[in-house]
Amino acid sequence: MTAFVETRPAAGLWRLGDAELLGELQDAEVVLRQAYARVLGLVAEADARGVAERVGYPSLAELLRGVLCVSKKEARQRIAHAGVPVAVPLEPEQLSVIDRVLRELPPHVDQTERGHAVEVLAAAAQTLDASNLVPLGREIVNRLDPDGALPSEDELAHPRREFRYDTRRDGSVRFHGCLDAETGALLGAILSPLAKPHDAHDTRTLPERQGDAFAELLETSTTPTEGGERPHIAVTVPLTTLQTGLGTTELAPSAIRRLACDAKVLPAVLGSNSEPLDIGRISYTVPPSIRRALTIRDRHCAFPGCTIRPSTCHAHHITHWANGGDTALTNLVLLCGTHHRLIHHSGWTVRITNGRPEFTPPNWLRRRTGRPARR
Repeated sequence: MTAFVETRPAAGLWRLGDAELLGELQDAEVVLRQAYARVLGLVAEADARGVAERVGYPSLAELLRGVLCVSKKEARQRIAHAGVPVAVPLEPEQLSVIDRVLRELPPHVDQTERGHAVEVLAAAAQTLDASNLVPLGREIVNRLDPDGALPSEDELAHPRREFRYDTRRDGSVRFHGCLDAETGALLGAILSPLAKPHDAHDTRTLPERQGDAFAELLETSTTPTEGGERPHIAVTVPLTTLQTGLGTTELAPSAIRRLACDAKVLPAVLGSNSEPLDIGRISYTVPPSIRRALTIRDRHCAFPGCTIRPSTCHAHHITHWANGGDTALTNLVLLCGTHHRLIHHSGWTVRITNGRPEFTPPNWLRRRTGRPARR
């Protein structure tokens, strides 16, 4: 299956006439959809066999990420698409539309009606792109479930809430999410009085006032403990800076001083390669000082591509304590639960190189992908 399509060198495409070029383009799209259908068939078979568990991965999605080098989102999408019972190859966005329709249908819609809905959508997908397939899917859902489903007791007890945020290079934070109606009303009731103009000369826009109100809400709120400690700020200073008294920080000094007035500031001396050199006493179990050093060095789960926050990660002994390994920074690495289990059961190995974790995949994965050891 590695050479299932013959490719034409791009240098010769200029010789094609317009009609021939468009014909080749359509043929290539057919091959692309057939190849994707083949991938989905293999994914479904791997799922049915339980291959992921046998080779040491905690889930099929993690297996696809490791073997195919795809993102978590892409892996989950392929698993969802593999479960869509279509008889013809479709492009991924069309499959996503059909998958959403099937998920929106309530349990009382039987398999016969579901199968008919898939047939109608798959047939329409031969002439409609994904965006034009959406209204048809919505119409099918409305006809099969005209009254809509009442929220279940579980949905009422556990309303859907999402919040995502990312720290940008300049230190600012961008976030987005959604709240259920009740929590949204509560947020509005809290922010509304804080976001009012100060006076007639207040020139801030509504989004600016709401942003200031949200900042005020955070600054005045009580903070929870995490991992047994109050939230804190780690100010990292390179060893050369400590010796010379010169240097810069990501936060302005005035900002650090202001935050430090009401925060626990943790000093950590860093070497030339940014590895923590002086963080505190080493003990049998991982003490808070070493834990903070790991957080400064690794920032999140250190497994390649994973960004699970450090507070939920495990401090993994590279050489187990029972085998003579020390509870020392040079023998520890932050791993989320998923990748901690993967390291123990799948053949992945980790070592510290130049003060940083370096991961090596198992031999069978390197043979298939040619992937070297990586951070």
